[in-house]
Amino acid sequence: MKVDSGKTYVSKDTSHYVAPKVYNASATVQTDSKKIEVAKLDESMPDSLNKNFYAKQKTWKRFIDINTGIITQEAADTKKVKKGQYAIDVAYVIGLNGKITVSSINCNPPNEYLTEQVTDLMKRAPTLAPPVYSDGQPKPLNATQTITIVKK
Repeated sequence: MKVDSGKTYVSKDTSHYVAPKVYNASATVQTDSKKIEVAKLDESMPDSLNKNFYAKQKTWKRFIDINTGIITQEAADTKKVKKGQYAIDVAYVIGLNGKITVSSINCNPPNEYLTEQVTDLMKRAPTLAPPVYSDGQPKPLNATQTITIVKK
């Protein structure tokens, strides 16, 4: 991501991103006695197919961010949630058709109201794209999302 300052910032969150492999069989160009190397990406992962996967992951992040704010506001307005920080772990599977199937929802410390709210949230989950691997076939993906709710 570039900003007006000309500096490039790189996210350190690599929990769902697979970095492209770079190999040294590169093309070289000779200009003014300087060698410029152009690195080529590893072709084992078809990037054109995975662009859809990564675009859908942004949709997922936006969905979680928006709804976390809504659940936090609802928790602040109810007496069913005591003050404190709650970590809700949602284990889910992205199926071959992109549909989200929830495996489990765990709240720490336990709170039935928040578990119910997240269960309702996951019923409205967006359709995602399963990742496509080097064989060109999509495969289901097991994933976990942690949602943190803080009531002050």
